[in-house]
Amino acid sequence: MDHQQLALVVRYAHVAAMAAAFGGALLVTWLAWRLPRDRVVDVAVRYEQLFWLAAGVLVMTGVGNLGAFGAALPAPGSAWGRTFIAKLVLIALLLIVSLPRSLAVLRAAARPAAPARLRPIYTTTAAILAGIAALAVGLAHG
Repeated sequence: MDHQQLALVVRYAHVAAMAAAFGGALLVTWLAWRLPRDRVVDVAVRYEQLFWLAAGVLVMTGVGNLGAFGAALPAPGSAWGRTFIAKLVLIALLLIVSLPRSLAVLRAAARPAAPARLRPIYTTTAAILAGIAALAVGLAHG
């Protein structure tokens, strides 16, 4: 496999992982607003497993993309560079809020009577992922 083919596979893996993370967050958010909490917790636990797998793939492929295109990327002070920095900040925010979210879901699964605010935590996750996706589209086309 040559360099261009590998770079294409890495980009596809990056997009697929984002689709899984964002689509899953939208699904759990939608379910959390429509179903009783006890019916959503099992789906949320599965999503947490998917999310952390996708997050690992996103980080690895993101670094791979930077390695593949690093020398040709615009400077950090450019509009593209500032958008990229904003994306990195949102990614950091996503990871910061994801650990407490995962712990809350695991706690809710272990203790069904424990309160869990699934609606706001998944709505926040989906909103942050939407922001990251919007910035990524802007970077790809800008």
